[in-house]
Amino acid sequence: MPGEHDWITLHRVRFAHPIAALEHVFEGPKGPDCWRFCVEHNLGGNALPTWVSDVWAGLGIWSDRAAAEAMLADPVAAMPALADAVEAWHALALPVQHRGEVRWRGIVEENSAIRPAAEDIDAPLAVVTSASFDDPTNPDELPRMSRFAVKVSEAIEYLRVQPGNIRTGVFNGGFDGREGFTLTLWESDAQMLKSAYHSGYHRKVMDESRDGSTFDRSSFTRLRILSNTGSWSGAPFQQVA
Repeated sequence: MPGEHDWITLHRVRFAHPIAALEHVFEGPKGPDCWRFCVEHNLGGNALPTWVSDVWAGLGIWSDRAAAEAMLADPVAAMPALADAVEAWHALALPVQHRGEVRWRGIVEENSAIRPAAEDIDAPLAVVTSASFDDPTNPDELPRMSRFAVKVSEAIEYLRVQPGNIRTGVFNGGFDGREGFTLTLWESDAQMLKSAYHSGYHRKVMDESRDGSTFDRSSFTRLRILSNTGSWSGAPFQQVA
């Protein structure tokens, strides 16, 4: 029934030229309870995110499926800036698990940023994660933030070549005081669990983070892709059509 869980829209877009997050404000669509539009993870010479890329990604949290589907039916009407994209992928997803702490709405929410459905369904798997710091403006945190940013890059490269990984992206927030997110899509739950939680670099980074030396909070969301359109890195998503 309406209101029992959220609906998620996912968007990955590539523009014709790099856009600096600190110099450009994207007006989001009207309707979602929460909207994140974040820049692809790229590191500068200081091993910190540059917040500059031609690739951006959106995550919308909607209480109403019809409103989410209307946005997906005409993304440019909902967000005119998408008219400038040279490539775009959009999807509707059902969240089936969410836990952890994340600041997507300007406050830290614990186990409540996304309302998952009560029951899982048989559909392709997407995973959204987040991680951040209590005070990212503190200059004393720069060494830890730099170390974490490098580990993120290494972990994503590790996941990208794992069996069953369809697509992987990391999209930084921070420039607006709120977290970004990672987005991975998988051929099966078993392949995701093996790559993320069994022995390997991703598991190593997770274990190292338990003492608080890597970041202060994190969240994890599993979603089922219900429909998708467009392409990501030049190819359609035939695996999750």
